Amino acid sequence: MNLFDHSDFSSESLDAVNPGEDRIKAHISVVIPVHDQEKTVSILLSRIKGILNSTLRSYEIVVVNDGSFDNTFGILQKEEKLDSRIKVISYIPNKGKGHAVKTGVMQSSGNIVIFVDGDLDISHSKIDDYIKELESCDLVIASKRHPYSKINAPLSRKFLSRMFNLIVRIAIGIKVKDTQSGLKAGNGAALRTIFRIMLVKRYAFDVELLTIATALNLKIKEMPIEINLDRNFKLQDIAKMLVDVIAITYRYKIKRWYHKQILLLSEAEISTSTNKKKNLDVYRFQ
Repeated sequence: MNLFDHSDFSSESLDAVNPGEDRIKAHISVVIPVHDQEKTVSILLSRIKGILNSTLRSYEIVVVNDGSFDNTFGILQKEEKLDSRIKVISYIPNKGKGHAVKTGVMQSSGNIVIFVDGDLDISHSKIDDYIKELESCDLVIASKRHPYSKINAPLSRKFLSRMFNLIVRIAIGIKVKDTQSGLKAGNGAALRTIFRIMLVKRYAFDVELLTIATALNLKIKEMPIEINLDRNFKLQDIAKMLVDVIAITYRYKIKRWYHKQILLLSEAEISTSTNKKKNLDVYRFQ
């Protein structure tokens, strides 16, 4: 079941996801989750705006402050006052990257939605290429395994990353080589629907996102990325990610919970469309 035509970025396709939205406010929405990044967040926003300005399309930047303890929120408030295209969402306590991204995506309005990590580890110079690829697919994701990717990271991290993705591919059956890179772009309607269904709030939310996208039969393309990582994985984080993967596998393969949620959303969309048509017919004959 594919509820979305990858060539259709019309506002009508958003009605089931954002009822009450009369029109698309921006062509592109960029969602950035941040936590304790007072030293780098302004640099990041400047880079993102420079890239988006070059696309010559309207855009918004939705920054989600995920319970920062430092002055990240104060800096974001200043950035928001200086640029009306920046929208800041803040809450406490910290709820996890997955929750932050979901919050931002569900508050986005763009036909195209991009979400990127809030640090400076990833190069954003290819964002425009990702946007162009969406003309022929539903989701474009950064992949450390792409032959043209440039990765600078500890060998132990590279090994664990490959092992994790191998486990995901075997357990769930996702046909992508890297689920975890922090740059993804997609059809805004599709992503808002996916995040409505998602449950994982922290460690393996990317895996759940791609699992639901697979259940929706969305077309996914992996693209190269340039990334510099100087941190190793924490063993407790790896353990929690594996627990998330087990839960996702259970919901996907055994309970088929994601398929049931997709069916419910599809039925709700059909019902909403039918009611709109009836109301329009009544209006015409008044």
